[in-house]
Amino acid sequence: MNNSEEENLKDMEEQDEGDEEIDEKELQESDEDSDDMKEDEPLENNESLPIVEESQPIILENEKETTIVEKEKKLEIRDIQKNLIEGALYAAGRPLDIEELATKLETPKKLTEELVNELAMEYLERTTSLVIAQVGERYQMQLRPEYTESVAKFAKGGAIAERYLRTLTVIALKQPILKSTIVKLRGSGAYEHIKYLIDNDLIEAVKKGRSFELTTSDKYSEMFGLPKNKTELKKAMIQQLGMEPLNFGPEEPYD
Repeated sequence: MNNSEEENLKDMEEQDEGDEEIDEKELQESDEDSDDMKEDEPLENNESLPIVEESQPIILENEKETTIVEKEKKLEIRDIQKNLIEGALYAAGRPLDIEELATKLETPKKLTEELVNELAMEYLERTTSLVIAQVGERYQMQLRPEYTESVAKFAKGGAIAERYLRTLTVIALKQPILKSTIVKLRGSGAYEHIKYLIDNDLIEAVKKGRSFELTTSDKYSEMFGLPKNKTELKKAMIQQLGMEPLNFGPEEPYD
């Protein structure tokens, strides 16, 4: 092969290599254009782009535990405060108002009132002989009326027979009342009942004309968990017994 043929062959090979490089470059550019077109193409079949939700705050496990502990602690403190109110009503043995409870227990007044009412509702829902009764603007722990007679024997002064209790109840509800009026209402046996009640310091008798005016004593109030103030005592008894407010009418004439 002469020199001219060799040179021609070499030129042809170089041209082929150049054509291959051009083809590869064109193929790469064609792929890139295709990708761009895909991105610009509208979605078919009503397809929509996925919605990216806003990121929610991440609550760590230890933060959840802290919140639960705080709630439990608040409930525990609330229970303690309610127990203190219950203990105060039990220990006092007399009606207490919200102001006194809040001040002495160092509890906010609004919270104290809320806890007292909550406690009273809990007692009503329990099967228990006790209730938290509201006496005017005050509250007191008391026996349910249906248990009073049965447990009175354990109070100071010993057992009280039913006949004495009935006479005592009439005196308490209608006080001040004359001895002669009680005898009319309860019969001649009331003389012995009144003597028993006076001897056991459950009632007091003050001379009025030819008769005696009878009222309950402080011992009676303490024994049955009732206010010492006579007006409030009668209101509390009416509420306990589920009675309508009494209309005592005009005072009986003295004998």
